[in-house]
Amino acid sequence: MALVALLWGATFFWEGLGSGMSGHGWFAYILGGVLTLGLSAGLFALSFYSARHGHDDIDPPPGG
Repeated sequence: MALVALLWGATFFWEGLGSGMSGHGWFAYILGGVLTLGLSAGLFALSFYSARHGHDDIDPPPGG
């Protein structure tokens, strides 16, 4: 929902500047947003997976 609102607001911003954006520009803009959201979601999922499976735990020193 936030991505849709940002794209809608960006449309008015670019129209106000007087320079239109081609279809290729919009495709790159949307693709960049989707890939950024996907990458951030993947990294968050990996960090939660790592924390839940004990990969982030500090091991006690040997013999202690």
